[in-house]
Amino acid sequence: MNPLNLNLVVPEALIADFASDPGSQYNKLLSRSDDNSWPLHKELNRFLNDLPESAIEMAYSDENFQALYGRDERLARIRFAEELMCDEVSRRRLRQLAQPDAGTLPYSHPALGSTPVDDENMVRLSQFNYNGSCLTINGFSFVTCLTNRNFNSTYWLQEACYEQCVADHISVRLDPFLWGNSDTFPRMIYKMLVYAKPLNWDGIGGLKLPLQGQMRPNGSWDGTELTEFCWTPRDDGIHFVCEELPRKDRIDVQASRYLHAVYDPSRGKIIHFDGALRIYTDKEMEDRLEVHLRKAGKAGLRRKVFRTDHPIDREAFSLIAQAFFIWNEDLATYFRETLSGDV
Repeated sequence: MNPLNLNLVVPEALIADFASDPGSQYNKLLSRSDDNSWPLHKELNRFLNDLPESAIEMAYSDENFQALYGRDERLARIRFAEELMCDEVSRRRLRQLAQPDAGTLPYSHPALGSTPVDDENMVRLSQFNYNGSCLTINGFSFVTCLTNRNFNSTYWLQEACYEQCVADHISVRLDPFLWGNSDTFPRMIYKMLVYAKPLNWDGIGGLKLPLQGQMRPNGSWDGTELTEFCWTPRDDGIHFVCEELPRKDRIDVQASRYLHAVYDPSRGKIIHFDGALRIYTDKEMEDRLEVHLRKAGKAGLRRKVFRTDHPIDREAFSLIAQAFFIWNEDLATYFRETLSGDV
């Protein structure tokens, strides 16, 4: 389903409300469409009722929707609207990040007025309180910049940083849209197992030549085309780069997730670690797909999501990397199984 292809105009008030609520993807439109007390109730239902037949058919074309709801027109309208707004918010996020003044939102908010922002538009996690869901400061709640259209895409990244006791040394980019007053901002809690086995890094530490790989998912429900990685020995350590590339037809709403780390075998530590989004144009994506990540250079427009230069344990690296690439089962398998044995 590609709802943006219909070029429909969504009321700005609906988009703003949807983008700033972490509960939006969890049947919010369904519940609000029946809530007469909600300020945007009439506007939402007007938008739903005015959707063209092509939007309804697009919802029906989703096999999962058909299996659950059949050809229920009202639910089809709501499902289409939810998908449309998810894509539109994600597209606007990438456009915001691509701007030269990408640091304007949310850093212009008074609650962040005394919070130092570095030249990569990131802030130190140590400046905030963490309640298991959000980063809070001066009565407002924020989250780490989302890495795809799912509103919980960086939930496990934040959690891993705190669970591994490295949050005091990590800087993150805040999401430009997903924030609000702590008294009303929903505190979302999710469950998912992210774990690392004891790792045998002898093979990685002894590399003399680059080691690269490529993984393609069996399915592409999340819009992922492939994942590539490479370990490269250099004078300052073993460099690891990994990139999850979106499908070409999704680059307007989905950036690639890109990770870089430097491993120092003599210390048994990761001495540099950062995760970023790479935003591609059509031509840039075509060029990128022609070569492996090892030879891709500085492709696309890179916007960092987190970074640390403080030495961290290898297990913490594995857990945080898996959390950054949450839902990428190929990469999870690589970290949990391949790295726990021989390279």
